Amino acid sequence: MTSDEFFPLVVERAWDTTPRARAAAFHIPEWLRETFAYRAGQYIKVQVDGNGSTEEHAYSLCSSLEAGEPLTIAVKRSDASSVAARVQAMLYAGNTVMVCPPKGTFGIHLDPSHNRTIVLVAGGSGVTPLWAIAKSVLVVEPLSRVLLVYANASADEVMFARELERLRSEVAERLVIAHVLESLVGAEVLTADAVHHGRITVETLSHTIAPAIIADSSTEYLLCGPGGMIDAVSENLQLMGASAEHIHFESFSSTASTSTFE
Repeated sequence: MTSDEFFPLVVERAWDTTPRARAAAFHIPEWLRETFAYRAGQYIKVQVDGNGSTEEHAYSLCSSLEAGEPLTIAVKRSDASSVAARVQAMLYAGNTVMVCPPKGTFGIHLDPSHNRTIVLVAGGSGVTPLWAIAKSVLVVEPLSRVLLVYANASADEVMFARELERLRSEVAERLVIAHVLESLVGAEVLTADAVHHGRITVETLSHTIAPAIIADSSTEYLLCGPGGMIDAVSENLQLMGASAEHIHFESFSSTASTSTFE
């Protein structure tokens, strides 16, 4: 088997997580369990037909193996003619999709003895790998806490809103969620610890991340979203005192072979 070998996987379950984002969990047959074992933060590639040829596109996993979840992706489309829209059209229960095994190094090492804060900063669909990492941290590191700063254009663009609310209620103060919305229309439906208006700025981060968290050398920061957001947030975190070596990121412009993260 080569690293780019694709296998037919059947969609076990699929659902819309926003009006423009669709999630799908795949059934992994027993003979492929080891091949498709994964870590939170990794991605898979899927094949999609287009313009007379087969294209490969990469999507981050939003599931946590430690939480007992099946391999799952979430795909957000920009418009009806986008590649993501074609991928979404394949994501229905019972459909077979050609999938490459998980790849990628984004993420952090988890240790049950750790007692730390993991700060996650997501922009739009960049929440997908961070959602996986959050769940894994909360399972593997019972003493650790997760702080999620999640930016979107509006409340109806918030992926996994119900899932976030449910997990927050289960783990109480171990999961803190701060939404940052360009429009506050409909924001009252969100259950969170804070909702900020605008975009992620150094002021937003300062209001959300306590100085004690920044000062703690065990704090890790994971960022995922558009490249411009990643650059700005990384710079602002360092201005606040975070160490660059503790800032990990994956942007939408990251590539794997010739594939682009969606």
